[in-house]
Amino acid sequence: MRCLLIGASGQLGQALYSAFSPAHQLIGTAYRHGRPGDIVVDLGDCDRTRAVLREVNPDLILIAGAMCDVDRCELEPELCRRINALGPSVVAEYARDNGRRAVFFSTDHIFDGLREMYVEADPTCPLNAYARSKAEGEAALRELLPNSHLIIRTAWLYGPDAGRKNFALRCVDRLRAGETILVPADQWGSPTYTVDLAGATLFLIERGLSGTFHATGPDFVDRVTLARAICACFGLDKDRIIPKFTKELGQAAPRPLRVRLGCHKLRRSGAAEFRGIERGLESLALSMASLVSQ
Repeated sequence: MRCLLIGASGQLGQALYSAFSPAHQLIGTAYRHGRPGDIVVDLGDCDRTRAVLREVNPDLILIAGAMCDVDRCELEPELCRRINALGPSVVAEYARDNGRRAVFFSTDHIFDGLREMYVEADPTCPLNAYARSKAEGEAALRELLPNSHLIIRTAWLYGPDAGRKNFALRCVDRLRAGETILVPADQWGSPTYTVDLAGATLFLIERGLSGTFHATGPDFVDRVTLARAICACFGLDKDRIIPKFTKELGQAAPRPLRVRLGCHKLRRSGAAEFRGIERGLESLALSMASLVSQ
């Protein structure tokens, strides 16, 4: 299968590349920090995205690229919408017109956090520009590719990342630099190891499954608990983690405080269980140590 991976240089893109490349022909794209051979494309540039799709002619498009800085999205909503909604719509149009399949990665932020748990069929209620753009992207894939789309909602991604952009690796870098970190104590979610998410994506695709799936790690914790687990794994001073309420942090975008995605549908599909925080962080530490030694 010929696969186009949009966002190959991001942390999820890196995991997807490793998962798909042994068995499938994979062509990567990146906007910044691409690897040799990656095609340069900005998902928010619809004309360039169409041109790359025509050039590559993939059987499957994995849309791992996104504008994920929630506060920047709130301040630049039109840019956010171009990247997270209009770009995926272009991909979906191409897939529809050429009989292809597309995978779109979405977020727990599309819910408001007022329910104990959310399943795939629950109505969305996005609270910020980032979440609204993701909900719009989802809607485009459902409308244009009713029988050949895969939407995977996930949360709190962390994993091996040469760019060290995720919460876990940023915590490590800042604490090693002697900084203290303000962490929201009232934001809860399910940390998800990118390697597990990529494996589940491959599993669903190779079995021809479609529709919407929730896919997160099994633990449901607050950000402070996660930060302290990172300290424990990497041998860092947990006292430099300073808990704060969200309202004290002055964040530009409103956040849902407690979103738990029910992943029963994914489990019923036969996909492998995801790692909990402790095992995921141990694997992350080993992977990053290996990257440094190369």
